Amino acid sequence: MNPRTDVVKHYRMVPEDFVKHLFSTLVVVIVVVLLASIFFNLPEQQPLTIKGYASANPVPFEQMALRALDGTGQIANYGPPYNHGTGNVESVLQKMTGVIHPLNAETDFILKPLAMAASINPSITPNLRTFERASRAQQTRWESAYTAALTKGVYRNGVVLTAKGDYGPLPALMNETLALGKSGLMSGALIRNGSVITRFDNQNYLLFLQGAPLQDDPATQSMAGGNWGIIHPAINGYPAAWWMTIPTWIYQWGFVANSKAADALALAIGFFFWLALALTPWIPGWNRLPRYLGVHRLIWKEFYRQQNQENRTSPIGGTKSAE
Repeated sequence: MNPRTDVVKHYRMVPEDFVKHLFSTLVVVIVVVLLASIFFNLPEQQPLTIKGYASANPVPFEQMALRALDGTGQIANYGPPYNHGTGNVESVLQKMTGVIHPLNAETDFILKPLAMAASINPSITPNLRTFERASRAQQTRWESAYTAALTKGVYRNGVVLTAKGDYGPLPALMNETLALGKSGLMSGALIRNGSVITRFDNQNYLLFLQGAPLQDDPATQSMAGGNWGIIHPAINGYPAAWWMTIPTWIYQWGFVANSKAADALALAIGFFFWLALALTPWIPGWNRLPRYLGVHRLIWKEFYRQQNQENRTSPIGGTKSAE
């Protein structure tokens, strides 16, 4: 019998219910996971949400919403692939890509959600129409005045109060936006879309808090700067995504870290390494590297030792018998 080729023929076969085996294994794994989660659970930081940010920071929330409305917010002036702004244009490649995910912060972040809310609360409609029918110059005057007033705004009795001034309908609209945020309805309004294809498009929801909210939040968790959250834990004493060390290492290279196109460079370098690995079998010289390194011989060392021993003792090999 050759145990390498006659395994099936020379072993007793027994009936086995693989479905029962599969489900029993699944039950065991589920029980182990649940018990492990109870005794060794990892405390998680609460995620940053629109509702949570609006409830905890009502005045900054209105300031952020106003920047989206007047076009000075980060996404409002971001650039490709969202709009034709220049605020975050990193490279020529970004410009060449163009606007493939069109987003109008004023309309998509503020006016559309307010219009949806107006269908439930008709009192919003007059102020919304007043703002939309005003000239662009008038809107700008209101926005500039209210931006300055919000620097000294206070939150009281569920609304943000400012000094009296010519702000038009903005105080009412911004407080309605705040109410949407605090209720959690803003998230649904940003996701809602009439198109069947993009009905579950989360783009606007994910981008709404871009800017100060997302940039300030890591600092509160000691994850800013050298403690970048990708490879550092949000809670001390627990491991983070250490396997991301190599990709983030690229960002530490001087010519990448100091470039305006840092993301594009990092992605390009990562793609180059991936391409080199993917095409290894067809790159002359490079495809011989595994043979030159001989790592496979270390892994299969025991196999080769047994193979050589069998060859030495095999009669076919012409080995002399020990007499």
